[in-house]
Amino acid sequence: MKKLIALLICLCLALTMLAGCGQSTSAPKSEAAETEEAAEAEEAAEAEEPAEAEEPAEAEEPAEAEEPAEAEEAAETEEAAETEEAAETEETAETEEAAETEEEPASAGNAGEEDASSTEAMDPAEAAQKASQEMAALSIGQGGTGFATFPEDAVAGTVNGSEVPWVEYYYWLKYYTDYICQLAAQYGFVITDWNGNDLSPDNTNAEVVVMNAQQSAVQYHAIQTELEKRGVTLSEEDEAAMRDVVEQNADSIQGVGDGDGTATDDEIAAFADYLESEMEMSLDFFNYMNMVALLENNGFRQEYGESGANFSDEEAVAFAAENGLMAAKHILLLTVDPDTRESLSDEEIAAKQALAEELYAQLEEAADPQALVELFDKLTEEYTEDSGYAAYPDGYLFAEGEMVAEFENAVKELDENYGLSGIVESPYGYHIIMRIPVDPDAIVDSVGGTLRNVAAAQKYYEMEDEWLATAEVEWNSDFENLDMEAIFG
Repeated sequence: MKKLIALLICLCLALTMLAGCGQSTSAPKSEAAETEEAAEAEEAAEAEEPAEAEEPAEAEEPAEAEEPAEAEEAAETEEAAETEEAAETEETAETEEAAETEEEPASAGNAGEEDASSTEAMDPAEAAQKASQEMAALSIGQGGTGFATFPEDAVAGTVNGSEVPWVEYYYWLKYYTDYICQLAAQYGFVITDWNGNDLSPDNTNAEVVVMNAQQSAVQYHAIQTELEKRGVTLSEEDEAAMRDVVEQNADSIQGVGDGDGTATDDEIAAFADYLESEMEMSLDFFNYMNMVALLENNGFRQEYGESGANFSDEEAVAFAAENGLMAAKHILLLTVDPDTRESLSDEEIAAKQALAEELYAQLEEAADPQALVELFDKLTEEYTEDSGYAAYPDGYLFAEGEMVAEFENAVKELDENYGLSGIVESPYGYHIIMRIPVDPDAIVDSVGGTLRNVAAAQKYYEMEDEWLATAEVEWNSDFENLDMEAIFG
């Protein structure tokens, strides 16, 4: 139950955690870090209100899975090819039959024309769409008894005594069924067998869905029950925020509300119908998800203060060390065009090198450490060509692998208390680097929060992991071995 398939991650609630701190694109990043920055950037660990977008607030989509094994993908590709080949053969037969009987031209999207053009291949994009539709028709999740399999008020199981109703469990089962089908489509194959191993060599497709659905349900109820046990409650503002989310969705969703800024009782009722028909969830469950998210935020504040303010300096600095975070500032003299990244002329590069040597010579003459820091800051302000300097005048806080190797390796060799490098050359240009102590309140650019906040959030998540690991979970017998094919087709 506690094991989660590696290809799908469990649902994240309102607080999210940095998985490798990022930095500003203007810093001397490695190419890999630049490529992955958008994916790694996550929300700050501050409390947030439920989503107020046009679409109703719902579970965050799991992180993208790894590409399926080549052998499995090859098999699925071959199957898709056979399907397409069969479709093309059938299409040709229909075309020839239409030509022989001189029937009227077929409707758009079908084979068959009166003239010789009927035998021409269809547009590649149209052919790809047709093949995709044919593949999708073979996919799991295309029918079954669905939500009607069990009574709406049936109890699927309990977590720490908190009931998991069928309407909630069904939502997660459907959510992950749809997700794995979408995932397969991204890689050009279709999942046709619940008992197959398309996503895991050790678990069937049905087991992958069930385990993730159970994990999500357990996560919500474990967090809810533990926070309530600790006396965490919703404030009047939280209750109002939950009502606002319902009303805003009811008013703004096309076909539900009129968008006049006010939700009527009829529009709220229509929104509840929309949730059931379009998202297969109840309004009560929609509110429950937002309630737990708000409780989680309040639990974080109760434990560590607003934005982790009560998390100690020592704990934040220890977190930085454990996670390989380093802090440094630099004087950068570019040897490439900042826009095109094309190399400057030999004469320009020589001038930059001469300037770097002159600045370094000045720094070597500093009388004492304090004078060195003051002079370094003065020269940085005057000469650096780092476009990120305006946003990060006090330096960068970064993790291993995020900066170019030359920069990172130089920082690692320096004393953490204002150690000064020589002239370091990288693909960006010439750097003079000063390593600085890690500041608990330094901003971690990728999440927009402070190191203190990120570290506190990590600690909070570790606490939640313990709640999940120790939760008392019982699934009622009718729901332990579900026939996923019968339910979802």
